[in-house]
Amino acid sequence: MLDLARYEAERALEPSVSPAAFARPQDPPNSGEHARWSGSAAALGALGLRPGDPVTPDGVIAAIAGRQVSRRVRVRADGHAYDLAFRAPDSVSWVWAQGDPVLRADLERIVLAAADRCVDHLVRTRPLVDGVEPGRGYAAVLALHAVGTPPPWTEPPPPLLHVHAYLIGVLDGVGTLRGPHYGELHEETLTREGGALGRAALAADLRNLGFTITPGTGPDGRGFEVAGVPPALLETAGSAVPGCAGLGEETDRDPWDYV
Repeated sequence: MLDLARYEAERALEPSVSPAAFARPQDPPNSGEHARWSGSAAALGALGLRPGDPVTPDGVIAAIAGRQVSRRVRVRADGHAYDLAFRAPDSVSWVWAQGDPVLRADLERIVLAAADRCVDHLVRTRPLVDGVEPGRGYAAVLALHAVGTPPPWTEPPPPLLHVHAYLIGVLDGVGTLRGPHYGELHEETLTREGGALGRAALAADLRNLGFTITPGTGPDGRGFEVAGVPPALLETAGSAVPGCAGLGEETDRDPWDYV
C-alpha cells in the first residue's frame, strides 16, 4: 500500500507537469497554489491536517495510504483512496497557455475550484458510505497539472489543465473516516453529474473573468468552450494526453482509480 501511495504522490506532485514548469522567460516565478488539502475540518483532522496546511510529498503518501500524516498510524477504517481527474475544456488550456501571468493565475485558481466543487457535491449527495448514505465530511488532496503526461516528450506537449483529486476518505455517521464506496463511485451517472457541476462552476467563473462561453460542445452537447479559440487548435489537444480524461467525458479510462 505504501509503495503504491508513494507512486501516486510522486505522480500528483510531479514538478515537470505543474503549471509552474511552463513559465516563459519573461514571466515572474509562478508561486500559485497548485496543490492543496480539501474537505471538512473533522475529516482532515483525522489525518492530522487542517484546511490550508502545506501539501508535502510525505503528507500525501501517508494520507493516500490512509495514515495520520505525522504519526503514520492507520486512521482510515477501510477501503482505498480514489483518484478523480477533472479536465478543463481544451480552449481554457489554450487561453491559459497564451495568457499573461495574472490571467494564468486566475485560470489555475478557478480550475482547482471547479474540481473542488465536484468532490464536495458528490460526497454530500451520493451514498459513498457503504453505498447507503452520503458522507458527513471528507478529506482530499487536489493537484493541478498543466499537461497530461510527464517527460520525456518527443515534442512539446499541448497544454491541458486538469486536476487530480485524490479522495482520501469520507466520514460516516459516527465520525469514522472510511474509504468511499467502490460501487457508487463507478455508478454511471455519478461521473456525468460531477462533470456537469464542475463545468458549470468553471463556466460561471470564466464569465466573471470576462470570457464568452460557447455551450453545447463535446459528446451529447454536454461541454463548452471559450469563444474565439480556433477549432483547429482544439483538435490536437484531446488525443495527445492519454489517461487524463475526467468527470463526464467519454473515455477509455475509468475516471475513478483506487490507490
